This record gives sequence, structure tokens and C-alpha cells, in this order.
Amino acid sequence: MCFARRARCIGCKLLILALLSIVANILLYFPNGETRFASEHHLSKYVECLHGIVGGGILVLIPAAVFIGLHNDDCCGCFGRGSCGKKCSQLIDY
Repeated sequence: MCFARRARCIGCKLLILALLSIVANILLYFPNGETRFASEHHLSKYVECLHGIVGGGILVLIPAAVFIGLHNDDCCGCFGRGSCGKKCSQLIDY
């Protein structure tokens, strides 16, 4: 089975989720659209350290970009094909 197409689909979904995580955590940094909470240091430590933006957003963009960048749709046929596993890297071992 070819995993490149599935990995690209997962990469697109990861990209969307990473962007949603970044937007949601930016909204947490400015509750009710006010900067008063940030300037008076009334935010939680998780919001102040930007865990959701860095960990849930930027670090997820790396595997999303790798998954979207996969090539060779005709790889890993394995059902009577002689070129099975030779054109691209596989996600499982045989």
C-alpha cells in the first residue's frame, strides 16, 4: 500500500490543527481583546510561556511540512509489483 498519499492527508490536517492552536493560544493571551491582563501579569504560566504556540503550533508545523512534501505516488505497491519499496521510504518494515 502507498503511504505517501495518506501521509500528505495527515500533513494537511496537522497544518490546519497547528494553525488553529496558534490562533487559540494568541486569543488566550488577550482575553476579551484587552491587553490589561498581560500588562498586569494576570495570565497563567502556560499562557505566558507560550506553550501552545510553540509546542502545539510551531513544532507541529515541522512534521506537517515533511508529510506534505512526500513525493512518488506510485510507491510501495507490493501486490505483484517488482519495484515495491524501492522508490520511496516506507512507514512500516516488511
